[in-house]
Amino acid sequence: MEEKEERIKRLKRLKRKRMLTVLVLFVLLSVLGGGYFIARRYIEKKASEEAEREAEKNVTTEMDVTTFLLKDVASIEYTNEEASYGFTWVKNEGEYIGRWVRMGMEDFPTKDEKVQSIISGFCGLTSTTKIPAGEAKLSDYGLDTPKCSAKLTLTDGTIHQFYVGNEAPYSSGYYMLQESTGDVWVVSNSIYTRLSTSELKLVQEETFPDTETENITEVTVAVRGEDTVSYIPQTNEDGTVTYPTIFYDCNKFIATTVQEYNCTDFAEYGLDDPYVTVTVHYMENVKDAEGNVTQEIRTMTAEIGNRTVSDNYFVRINGSPFVYIMTAANAKKYIPE
Repeated sequence: MEEKEERIKRLKRLKRKRMLTVLVLFVLLSVLGGGYFIARRYIEKKASEEAEREAEKNVTTEMDVTTFLLKDVASIEYTNEEASYGFTWVKNEGEYIGRWVRMGMEDFPTKDEKVQSIISGFCGLTSTTKIPAGEAKLSDYGLDTPKCSAKLTLTDGTIHQFYVGNEAPYSSGYYMLQESTGDVWVVSNSIYTRLSTSELKLVQEETFPDTETENITEVTVAVRGEDTVSYIPQTNEDGTVTYPTIFYDCNKFIATTVQEYNCTDFAEYGLDDPYVTVTVHYMENVKDAEGNVTQEIRTMTAEIGNRTVSDNYFVRINGSPFVYIMTAANAKKYIPE
């Protein structure tokens, strides 16, 4: 009996000891878990603060290089690897509107939009990278022998001179020297691209013909050594009008690719005796001094000459001194099989 009671007492003591052990472990784990949670929150907070500091360091600040606007520019002179160019703004007499005229070549067919695009690149120009004057060795940035340069004269007489050198690392732009301050900036790639504009890209384009299909009254196609073919609209019994396919084809050629803008030897392009001559007759609304509108007949002609090395065609519009390039797809609409 005594042995049985002793065993019961031992089992109770063992049970209490196990419960105490579990309780101690629970308390210990709670303390450790809380410490881990606090430590984790502390580490996360520190990491977040460090990330914010790094972000603040990496924030790029836009700095003004120029503040003038397009309307403030009176002229631009620029150079690139091809040549030098100069354009000045000439107002129409008694009007605000005007046009860009090439310096020394007043009859040059300037495309105003292209000149304005070049100038606009320098208007309100900003940069995030500046190398202050005196800290830049020009040869390190290709500015001792610049690729391009631009001189902009404002209407108040202020002159801004810029030089473009090497491409900056990681294709981030180009190094540009601002002569008035001596500072070197990293500017957008578009500055170099715009200043690289070639002469032929500055030429005003033409549309053949400059009208809508419903205004066309006749299209004739004359092939060298063959009879001339005439196409006219057909009026149906119900009063509707059916236009020949060639009428629609006529509206799809915009002469934008210039081969030569002041040609004197058309034989070189097969345009002294063109292979195909397309003549478009159309009606145009004309307003007289009293404001009355009448329709007058207009005519446009496209002469198609030799093929280019890329199998397109040389073309001349309205007998002008321009030689354009017409794609084979457009030319073949007029060239018989």
